[in-house]
Amino acid sequence: MHLFSFFRLLPFVAGLPLLTAQEGPAKPVPAHTEALRATIRGAVSWIAKQAIPVAGVDGAVMFPGSAGSERGPEPEVYGGTAGVLIFLENVAAVLDDNDARKLADATAKGLRSTRKQDEKQHATWIDAKFNTAAGLYTGDAGIGHAFLVRHLLRKDAEALTTAVEVGDSLLARAKQESGGITWGIQPDLIIGNAGTALFLLELGMASGHERFLQGARQAATALDATAAREKSKVDESKLLPTWLYRMGKRSMHMPNFSHGTAGVSYALLRIGSVVKDEALIAAGKAGAEWMIEHTVEDGEGCKWPANGSGPATFQGGWCHGPAGTGRLFLLLHSLTGEQRYLDLATKGARFMVDYAEKAQQRDKQGRAQYVPPSYCCGVAGVLEYFCDLHRVTHDAVHADYAKRAGQYLLDIAIADGDGRKWKNGRSVPGPKSNDAEGHNIDLMIGAAGEAFALLQLLTIDGEKSAVRGLPDRVITAVSAAK
Repeated sequence: MHLFSFFRLLPFVAGLPLLTAQEGPAKPVPAHTEALRATIRGAVSWIAKQAIPVAGVDGAVMFPGSAGSERGPEPEVYGGTAGVLIFLENVAAVLDDNDARKLADATAKGLRSTRKQDEKQHATWIDAKFNTAAGLYTGDAGIGHAFLVRHLLRKDAEALTTAVEVGDSLLARAKQESGGITWGIQPDLIIGNAGTALFLLELGMASGHERFLQGARQAATALDATAAREKSKVDESKLLPTWLYRMGKRSMHMPNFSHGTAGVSYALLRIGSVVKDEALIAAGKAGAEWMIEHTVEDGEGCKWPANGSGPATFQGGWCHGPAGTGRLFLLLHSLTGEQRYLDLATKGARFMVDYAEKAQQRDKQGRAQYVPPSYCCGVAGVLEYFCDLHRVTHDAVHADYAKRAGQYLLDIAIADGDGRKWKNGRSVPGPKSNDAEGHNIDLMIGAAGEAFALLQLLTIDGEKSAVRGLPDRVITAVSAAK
């Protein structure tokens, strides 16, 4: 046991059934392997029915963000086709599922068929006028990474060629700024330079091309240079870096993983450890120290505010909660062996358990809030975090909680013929009415993400994850160095 004694663990376990969707005592766990497989395959079946053929290209499909959407298909990871491709390739590999494999082939063909060239003949899917164009979740970096995942799982040379073309396009479009390179003003993982740099890092490792590793290093160098600096609360002689998210002329402090200091620090650490740049590693550690100094204790757990300005709010998911930020501390523990980092990662998990309990508290009419199932801000992202935490701690309680989160996803999955889908949900705590209409398809807020998390649970007993996701999911230095 790393943080809890046996007796202190009891309330942790007691909170677990509150993730289930039924009243009364929770039914026995774990979520059974066959139920997991059936639901994952059901998600593939439902997603296949949402495919939209690409006009004039035989056997090519793309996907809209949500079922029945009036908007056409989008190519990117968040809300689009690239994230679905990542999911399908993993199902094909882990379950040896031929239906997923065929649909992945059609999806890859669809993405390739919609690729464009900018005015300088660089490969792109997203109009350069948008500041999201290069992003990992919103632009070309994420689409390139989907092809890289296909190559890594299928040994597909054509997919690697496509990923390399995307990497070269990103390098050609980068601006020389702040002693390195950037693709715009955003530093974050979702839209900005940190996420794009992580794609280049993974591409360099997979392809063996040094130019991509050096591109990642240069992007990380610029990230370090453009940080805001604040006096340490512990040692006022030190200035610690923090990164702000830009909204027009305004800067917002969202310090967690998706848009802030935790995610950027993670990127610096991963890149620095692979290219052996001690300055970048030091910058990542300093960003982590800023996070540590701004930790909010919450009983036996800990948390970080979702927004550093205005009244503090706290969330439990990947985007603005410990399910994302904890990855920074798991990576630091792997790099340094320091127990304090693992303690923070585990205390963040404790907060997530309490958060789920509060989210299920009933109103005066006896109604509980609908907890969102999604990868970004909901249960799927938490499930994946507990799988990763279990692989580090080997603590059965973390595996048990992952299984209970998986059972919740199984319980709320909606049958649609032979398919399975999930109803969208808003972050909790949220508006008084917390149900959201619609059924999304994509990796971050749709069925591809919910089922992707179940795939993680299916492989939880492996020493390391058999699933290949986005490049901000790695939590061990060993994996990063390979």
